[in-house]
Amino acid sequence: MPHHPELEGSVHDLSDALVFSVATRWMTAQGDDQKKLTSTIAQWLVREHANELPWIDLRWNEKRRVDLTRYRVYKIVREAVERGFVQLNPPQAVQRAEDIYKKYGLNSKRNEIRVVDVTEDVVNDMVARATAETAVSLIKKLVVQNAAAAKAAGKSAADAEPIGIGLGAGYSSLAVISYLAKLLKTLPVYPKLRLHALTPTIQDPMLSPVTFFRLFDAADQIEFVDLPTAATVPMRDYARLKVQDENIERAFELRHKVQLIISSLAWSRDPDGLMQNYLKHHSRKPKGLEAGRFVGDVQYLPYDDNGPVLFPDQSEADDRTGDDKENWRAVTLFDWPDLIAFHDAEEDTQSAPQRYLVISAAPCRRCSRSKWRAIVPLLKSMRFWTHLVTDDLTARELIEEQDLRLPRGAD
Repeated sequence: MPHHPELEGSVHDLSDALVFSVATRWMTAQGDDQKKLTSTIAQWLVREHANELPWIDLRWNEKRRVDLTRYRVYKIVREAVERGFVQLNPPQAVQRAEDIYKKYGLNSKRNEIRVVDVTEDVVNDMVARATAETAVSLIKKLVVQNAAAAKAAGKSAADAEPIGIGLGAGYSSLAVISYLAKLLKTLPVYPKLRLHALTPTIQDPMLSPVTFFRLFDAADQIEFVDLPTAATVPMRDYARLKVQDENIERAFELRHKVQLIISSLAWSRDPDGLMQNYLKHHSRKPKGLEAGRFVGDVQYLPYDDNGPVLFPDQSEADDRTGDDKENWRAVTLFDWPDLIAFHDAEEDTQSAPQRYLVISAAPCRRCSRSKWRAIVPLLKSMRFWTHLVTDDLTARELIEEQDLRLPRGAD
């Protein structure tokens, strides 16, 4: 294959300062002649920073340098977005959120809803970004909270507890965590974190929380806590599992230090949902769910219109043996009682340490199915969450309680 030196080098190799400068010139320029603007920026780069551009040879004439740089200007602007220097702040449908508060009798001080008002072609990415932004704002609060706790204990802020963050599985969670990792790098001081996997690998390893750890590159500031167990266990063995292995035991011991949970949810009739995939690919499963007993799930924890779907642990069962006699469950760091108790139900919690549970509730990233039916129980009675981020069309569906994405009469 012929060697083409002009194809070598990447905008990823440029310094933060140079990427930021290019983005600033691009964003603040007057006029709408993009071709002229791109040429002007390319000329400036070649004139002032040629030795920093990895794709050019200083022996080339200036025209060739500019030509090779011009088409990379767009990539540099994109790189600025990726590095978090350019923030895309989607508009919010404030009135739509107010209508949801009113319809479901929610208290905005205890259950905060953010509705992103964007077109459907970018809705998933913008809800993911908005969820990540919400998480960053809560992390900042927790940094202050943990520093105050350290001071009260006679310690310095540097000795404060790391922020414990529980990461959920799935496509939507992956999108949120990807944005979160990028946004954290833009903070003046990278916070000390402890990242917890909420579940082990159920099916696709790339959608498991432990694989999300790779997105964070501040290794000196982050502690990682895996949940290294089998994907499923018999109901009666869940309690014993917690002390089966030192690493598993450590994960459950540190569970009470989780201060922020980031998760998504799925509708039970979405074939791409976590619980549906679990039921489809595992013969060992909770009995009864096949009959449509649930409407949605949060990290393999199913619920119906009335609340959590709970299963007996068979601790009082007789000595029957055989897998077909067992009732199985997915392994999760938090079970329903833990998740419901995560957000203190008391009205006056000002003096208590705050904990947050953030749910990203955009349509399915794979098939664009709406999740509004799975969200309704969380609004009516299951108010264990503190923050819910969704899109305007889903918000309208929640208000009208009907699917607006399909022709009338379709199911």
